[in-house]
Amino acid sequence: MIMRILLVTAAMLVPSMLWAGSMQVEAGKMIFLHKENRAEFINNVQVKRDDFVMSCDRLVVNYSEGENTQMEFADAFGHVIMTQGDKKGYADTARLDQKNNMLTLKGNAIMEQPGGRIEGETIIHNMASEKTEIHPVKGGRTHMTIETGNKGNSLLPGAGK
Repeated sequence: MIMRILLVTAAMLVPSMLWAGSMQVEAGKMIFLHKENRAEFINNVQVKRDDFVMSCDRLVVNYSEGENTQMEFADAFGHVIMTQGDKKGYADTARLDQKNNMLTLKGNAIMEQPGGRIEGETIIHNMASEKTEIHPVKGGRTHMTIETGNKGNSLLPGAGK
């Protein structure tokens, strides 16, 4: 039993090359569901890896077992806040899909960085291709704010001509 808990913990601390670096998870409670290859972290969850920090109410980590045990994907629920450097993300839920190298924010999704902000019901970011899709609430619209640079000039090329 203790060996299995160590395996699960090691799975989160030894991610694949795309997600290199050790990850630390702190929570009010941890539950390991060994038969389902799943770990749940509940109550004031804090995830840290290098300069990436995420907080949420609950985190469910699904992992694969075998020769190289590793995280497949993690779902964050409730008051999700992520920061990495000067970039910030907010949502009701989020999925970090390590297998497909995707980040999905759902429910009041917002991504901010200096110079701009995007908002929608769902934001899907492919970390490999660096492609981001923003989807609105059904029948709604997405929103983007672009801040102007010094002297009132837009940061977009050719804007304001």
